[in-house]
Amino acid sequence: MYKPTYLIDAHTHLGWWGSLKECENNLLYSFNNYDLSFILISYDNGEYDYKKNEHISFEKSLTYLKNFVLRFKGMGMLIWIPFGKTKINLSELEKFIVENKSIIYGLKFHPFLSRKLVTSNRINPYLALARKHDLPILIHTALDEYSYIDSIKELALNNKDLTFIAAHLELGSDHLHALKVLKETPNLYGDTAWVDPSLLKNIIKDGLIDKICFGSDTPIDGKDTLGEDIYQKYIKNHYKLKKSDYDKIMYLNALKIYKIKKEDLLNRNL
Repeated sequence: MYKPTYLIDAHTHLGWWGSLKECENNLLYSFNNYDLSFILISYDNGEYDYKKNEHISFEKSLTYLKNFVLRFKGMGMLIWIPFGKTKINLSELEKFIVENKSIIYGLKFHPFLSRKLVTSNRINPYLALARKHDLPILIHTALDEYSYIDSIKELALNNKDLTFIAAHLELGSDHLHALKVLKETPNLYGDTAWVDPSLLKNIIKDGLIDKICFGSDTPIDGKDTLGEDIYQKYIKNHYKLKKSDYDKIMYLNALKIYKIKKEDLLNRNL
């Protein structure tokens, strides 16, 4: 089996499954057990409470994630923006971005949890921050009233200078419409979180091999999310992609999309 020099999981989380500490331990298990070279982490502090007695503010969640990431080589932050009703001090957020630019690789939006379309004017101040600080934007996509990929297409085509990533390639679908949208939208990319690896055949056929990066949603499905068949087929190259295409999916595209430097990666093969 061909094993890539690097393995990047571009879609992981800290959150309340079933406690923050348990989630942290599960994420570290995945990071180490599967020899990941780099992970991008967002702190799930959307506009909802998993446990009201444990919910912390947006500002505290940034500090918590920053301190976690700084403990380990091979980790970076995606700043989850709750862009619905949550009030965010934009000047303080920008100060945080400037002070921690070396570990921040993008912004993250979850339209369903914010109960807002990304075409809402509520997102505009954060687009300005992404533009100013050259940050790509990961957006949850799914078959719900807030998260259809067509909304992200509209946003991307109206902001062609920014880079967008459609998480899940429209969760709950067969993903074929999502691939069509990626072909029609030059600045829109996708990740593999809960995307069946059999779709790789369509990705290659449609000429989209440069637009998809590996991501898993770890540890949303428990300690061994990456051990599930859907992700093992990616990791073990079940569909026997040629080396150049396999490397693009498993790490090269993430380097490009999120501007990750090779010197920040762990090379566990050394």
